[in-house]
Amino acid sequence: MVRKLLYREGMMGAGELKYGGSALWRIHAKSNRRKAEAYWLGFLEGVLASESIESLEIASIRAEAEQFLQLFGDDDAADLIQDLDTPYSDYRGEIFGIISGIVDYRLRPFSESSPNDCCNRFFGFCAGIACDNRLKIMEVEKLIDRIDQNAQLLDDARIAALKRVAAKAISDGHLSTEEEEDIGEWIVRLVGDSCADTGLPTYGNTPSIDGVLRDSSMLVFENAGFVVTGNFSMGPRKAIEGWIVERGGLVTRSVSRSTDYLIIAAIASRDWLHSHQGTKIIEALKLREKGGNIHFVEELTFQKALGL
Repeated sequence: MVRKLLYREGMMGAGELKYGGSALWRIHAKSNRRKAEAYWLGFLEGVLASESIESLEIASIRAEAEQFLQLFGDDDAADLIQDLDTPYSDYRGEIFGIISGIVDYRLRPFSESSPNDCCNRFFGFCAGIACDNRLKIMEVEKLIDRIDQNAQLLDDARIAALKRVAAKAISDGHLSTEEEEDIGEWIVRLVGDSCADTGLPTYGNTPSIDGVLRDSSMLVFENAGFVVTGNFSMGPRKAIEGWIVERGGLVTRSVSRSTDYLIIAAIASRDWLHSHQGTKIIEALKLREKGGNIHFVEELTFQKALGL
């Protein structure tokens, strides 16, 4: 059975706070909502990028709205779900207009966006344009334009590669099925599979990360270099690091060529692309591209390796 670890709230007041519990969620609620709102806004902008609503997009729009409503009780999401169930005479035209209104309204709090907001909106935008598993030249052009307007996005090697593939694909003014699929594969690396493939919302989806270690028996602690990231449900980070050291591992705070394993908390593995605490993952990906041998280890696999 997984060890239940508690820590005292200290300056937050008397009592104890359980990791992974509702109290911890409330502490991060404001930050989590901002991330989700940026992603939700970007997703809706992506849906609008083709300047029309496609029939295959409706299920994805509903799934994302239901997820946002469930997480935050958002009024716009609730209204949109109701509108999706309304038999308008010009259904797709009405839905396009409704979503445009939501985007115009929700843009106001993001008039002075932070780099994190920009990143989260971009990921949402990618999910939005790909939500029907189809891409149009207009959508790809707007994707490239977003990257050009936000140079910091190119710090992520996957986004830089996505831009190169996308720009090459439309350089002749055409977009073949094969080129569509190539761009789509890079989008999957950022936001995971689309709702059209899974039937699930993309917010909270796990992106495709090369180098994930799935077999816990392959993880070696003795003299190996470890870095941990995220808020672990199995315990506080100090406890996680202590268990590594007890087993002969070496823990550092930042990713480098001496890092053998990057341990990713369950929350981080689900949400890292939306939270920008994924900077360690991005650094690790860059090192892997340069020949490094860093393995990504998700919390469940790590827990098994610990024997807890």
